[in-house]
Amino acid sequence: MRDESVAPSVDVLRLVAARREDLTPALQRIADAIIAAPDDVTHMSTAALAQRAETSDAAVSRFCRSLDIASFPELRSLIAVALAQGRRPASISLADVQRSSDLGTIARAVRNAHVDAVDLTFARLDTDVATLAIDAIATARQVLCFGVGAAAGVVVDLNLKLELAGVPVTATSDVHHALSIAARSGADTVAVVVSQSGATRECVEVAQAGIAAGVTVLAITADTGSALGRTATLVLRPVAHEPSVRSGGTASRIGQLYVVDLLYLGLLARAPHDESVAADRMRHAVRPHRLSGDR
Repeated sequence: MRDESVAPSVDVLRLVAARREDLTPALQRIADAIIAAPDDVTHMSTAALAQRAETSDAAVSRFCRSLDIASFPELRSLIAVALAQGRRPASISLADVQRSSDLGTIARAVRNAHVDAVDLTFARLDTDVATLAIDAIATARQVLCFGVGAAAGVVVDLNLKLELAGVPVTATSDVHHALSIAARSGADTVAVVVSQSGATRECVEVAQAGIAAGVTVLAITADTGSALGRTATLVLRPVAHEPSVRSGGTASRIGQLYVVDLLYLGLLARAPHDESVAADRMRHAVRPHRLSGDR
């Protein structure tokens, strides 16, 4: 698997904004200081940034590690690269949307959040892990998909895509149902568990039950160090700028759906001829349900 450090191509300013809501208050102040004046930060020492953010040098080091960046000098360098390429934090984000916001502002905020979710998830994608996940799903006797809350909609889409790819799949948001399947399964089963935070109790319980039974657990979560991330066999990591209040999983869902589409198309790419034949059969089956004048 690849090195987990941030690649130079990653827009680190957007990454800082994306991770902000998941940080402690002290680390959020560091993120705010960087977003407010990134040009200043490129010339700062660790102590100077800590003083501006009203925190400690150790907190700056923890902040860098939270972004998978080894040190503050490396972070400073990545910020300088982003600025040289003309990159800046989005002027309007989901966090700026208020009850009185006009629809144009809301539209820009949603657009920025969705673009960031796809770009940041792509930049942090571990293709080695994705390949292992696709191989495991393709050879599984059964696949269990589980998620609750905002992730439940992603599970519905994942279920549809896996069915279209010919995978034997059961998708549910009922934790009792999911636990029952996970507990009586074995090494020929893959459980795909979706939770942006990785801290949803039901998701962690399903993953733990699966691991205890020998199931391969694929977590789709933003936090590899979360309880779900630590439990899972494999982790794919969507990244999104998701404010904690009233967002309803708006941006995180886009990152998760990006991962779902990656798994689906990766499965189809394993057997392009078989997929072409199956696609022709599906088109023939649904053709009578299209209106005759509709092209």
